[in-house]
Amino acid sequence: MPGHSIDSRAYVWLPPRLVAKLKRTLPLLGGLTTALALAMAVAVPVMGYRLPTSHSATNGISVMLAMFSAVLLLMSGVALLFAPAWIEVGHHPGGTGHVLRLRPASISAGPLCGGCASIVVLPLFYLFYATPLTWSDPGPVNPHGYTQITFGIFVYLVMPLIAFALGVVDAVIGWPLLRPSQRTIQRYAR
Repeated sequence: MPGHSIDSRAYVWLPPRLVAKLKRTLPLLGGLTTALALAMAVAVPVMGYRLPTSHSATNGISVMLAMFSAVLLLMSGVALLFAPAWIEVGHHPGGTGHVLRLRPASISAGPLCGGCASIVVLPLFYLFYATPLTWSDPGPVNPHGYTQITFGIFVYLVMPLIAFALGVVDAVIGWPLLRPSQRTIQRYAR
């Protein structure tokens, strides 16, 4: 778009230092998030149905809730991974150089908030999964009435918490870079 004036409602001019930070940080964070979400999407059903607690009727619900967290995290990671594609070169009233297309950057707010939305899933996951761990009745599968916490159970319990924490990190880092305020732009323009 060189030589054309750009609508200030659709684009925002970015200083070179902010462009460098955006192009360096967001793909790295997005790649890490995407990789972790894909690993979680594989590990959750495999672990969820093979743990000593898989005989519980509520186990399927906890697996679905943990998979939902993985999908939300995956959406957040993919949004950050492709975010540098929304930067173009053009002329803007604020200067000439790189501009950020605001429409796709605004649309990315949904997936970024999706990673944080797994906070809704966490209490339900722990309710449906931790209840059989604490209130086990003696029976043929569990003759002692308690479930020993193994490393696999610990990892399975921590995975949705890690997904939520990484979703919050994605939102805290990605939101200001994809929706830069005038103060942020001025700070990086110096």
